[in-house]
Formats: sequence, structure tokens, C-alpha cells
Amino acid sequence: MKSVRWVFIGLILVVLIASLFVVLNEGDSGPAMLQENASRRDYLPVDCSLKVQSQHPENVHPGQWIGQDITQITNNSKIKFHDDFVIYSWTNRTTGEPKGWIAYFTYWPEKFDMKPACTLGGFATYITANRSGEGYYWPSLGNATLEIHQRMCSIRRVSTELPEGPRWELPSGNVYFAIQYIPTANSTWEISVLTPTKLWTDFKDYRIFDVKPVKLSADCTCSIETVMKTFDEKLREKGFRETELWMTPKENDCFKPLSVKLYRKGDKYLYVEFAQVKGMDLVRVLMIMGNETVVKAYAEAFTAGSVEQ
Repeated sequence: MKSVRWVFIGLILVVLIASLFVVLNEGDSGPAMLQENASRRDYLPVDCSLKVQSQHPENVHPGQWIGQDITQITNNSKIKFHDDFVIYSWTNRTTGEPKGWIAYFTYWPEKFDMKPACTLGGFATYITANRSGEGYYWPSLGNATLEIHQRMCSIRRVSTELPEGPRWELPSGNVYFAIQYIPTANSTWEISVLTPTKLWTDFKDYRIFDVKPVKLSADCTCSIETVMKTFDEKLREKGFRETELWMTPKENDCFKPLSVKLYRKGDKYLYVEFAQVKGMDLVRVLMIMGNETVVKAYAEAFTAGSVEQ
């Protein structure tokens, strides 16, 4: 039953883009583009990195795609964070093929040297769309012994196909989308490392990942404040300049925004959001790059902050 459970967790992530045509590891035509904590090792020049003290199994390598479930083990208790986000395209109901959407499994933050330091991994994709789609975001957080309905966060952004909430329209256009996770204290973590195994040619078959459960003890060699500062400096070195935000994501029951910035480089916009996952030594990093309209729409759909009126 345990193996079935892990496979199911892997499948949940794949549903994120269940209506997209995925090409594994292909290139694309897009642009190659709090106070300091004195107890941590913060110095200049800074070399922030993920320090892994132990890991089982040892032959699995975190840092890129991981499942949506992240569990922190501390004082013999387990706190579980389920980052349940979904991107829907318009699809042919019979064949499952998307209409006007193509997505690539490319870990673009690493490819473009735009990856924050110390990440356990996350999710990244590059999407081309000539028609609109929809976004879904409904995370949960709490003690792993609680039922899922007892851990649901107040954030609830759902598709029009569900009656519980409003439509979160995702406009047409090309977009780079990524969510990554950074540990902020030495702790033990349970994650699922996902490895794409084949082209997704049958849109009703979601078994395209090799799923490996991993338990590791890990920490970042820098404070999260230093990680954010050095990442901002890296982006500026690449020619991005901070511009005015159009919204201010607010703290809620599950997240506390730490840094929210909108950058611009030519006609490309980049949204970067660091948010503390409450009750865990974990920070969620949302990154979206594309034209202004696309970036703002995706940011409003998938921000960890509260933006609803």
C-alpha cells in the first residue's frame, strides 16, 4: 500500500498540467534570460548552499522536480504542507489533447542561472498558449495526523468547473512558471523526488514520472534574508530592474510574505515572491516570467498571500 501511496502523490503533481502537451527536457525559443540572524553563517562574499547532513536513499538527487507534499519532522511530530496548485488548459474532452497549449518540462531557473540558493526542489515549466486557461490553488498545512479537511488553508482559488469559488483566468501568452522550496533551519524532511521518464503522448496516461520518496536532514548555509538579498543582486546583474508592484499580497493563516518584487528587463517581466510557510522552517518561492499581462495574472492566481477583495 505504501508504494501505491507514493505513486498517487506523484500523480497529483502531474495533474498540475494534465491537459498540457509535455516535451521532456527540450529547449525552447524563449529568452535566455528582516533583520539578519547573527547565529547563522552570513558573510560577504556569500556562498549560500543546501547542506545535506544525511539522506536516504543516497542515490536520489533533490533540487529539481519534487512532489507537492513536503513534511517536516521535528520533536517526534510531523507537519505536512500540501501545495496544491493546478494549471488548466482548454482540452478536447474525448482525446484529452489541449487546444492551443504546449508545455515543456524544463527546469528554467537552473537553465538560466536564476535559481535561488538552497532549494530542495519544486516545479518548473515553460508554457506557450494561444488561448486562455484557468488556475487552481488550494493549499493545506498542519499536523500530518489531521484529516485533509482539517488542514485546509483559507486561500481557495478554484476553477469554474468547481462550484466553491471564482474563475481565475490565465490569459494566452508564453510564460515561465516555477515554485521552489527552501529550508530555513536544520531539520528532517520527507519529500518525493520526481524524474520525468518519457514523452507525454497519451494525455490520459499520467504515469510519466519515476517517483522516489526521500528522507533527508538538510539546512541552508545562509539565512533566508541573505538568500533573498543575494538573489536580488543576481537578478540585477542579469539586467533586471525592480518596478512598481500592482498588488500587495497579505499574510494569512498559512503564509507570511517575506519579499515580493516585480522586475522588468525590456518587455519581459519577472515576479518573485518569498513566503514563509507558517509552523514550518520552510519558504515557498514563486517565480513567473513573461509579458506584463501574463505575469500579473499568474501571480494573482498562485501567490501565497491573500489578494482577494
